[in-house]
Amino acid sequence: MIKGLSARVVLSLAVLGVVATGCTTGGTATPGPTGATTTERTSEATTSTKPSNGGDALADFDPCEVINSVAAQLNLTEIEESGARECLAEYSTTASVSLVKQPELAIGDAVGGEMTDISVGSHKAKLVKTPTTSSSCMVTIEVTATSRVDVTSSTNASLDEACAAATAVAEAVEPKLPK
Repeated sequence: MIKGLSARVVLSLAVLGVVATGCTTGGTATPGPTGATTTERTSEATTSTKPSNGGDALADFDPCEVINSVAAQLNLTEIEESGARECLAEYSTTASVSLVKQPELAIGDAVGGEMTDISVGSHKAKLVKTPTTSSSCMVTIEVTATSRVDVTSSTNASLDEACAAATAVAEAVEPKLPK
């Protein structure tokens, strides 16, 4: 249990480092949309082909809901929410994974070591080796030109195991991404 907890802490810090680093690449800051976001639930089910929340294609994307939907297929355990944008899970006894929605970051904003352009299902993606540690790997999947979903794995074994875990989870969640 301690090993799993420490792996989650390391993974959370790794993801935070990727997000923070991705946001500090230089340039001029441009203010985004202002105003508060409110959510109202009703008993009626509605469907829409347009993204809600002012164009945020990931507004209705719930990382933990998606992780839970593929958990049995991948034998994921110890699933827990880590804020509104991130969900953590144990992939194996030596690997943990996180699924993070990035509504304001493009796949080109990803940072890390070696990057390779790949496809995951029908989506453009990048495999990013060592985004934060020598045994972490990330698959960042393009949702729109300005948004992405990151699947990051951290292991206490090897980089290859981390990349295999991140890729397997990315392939499982890809069909559940907004079109």
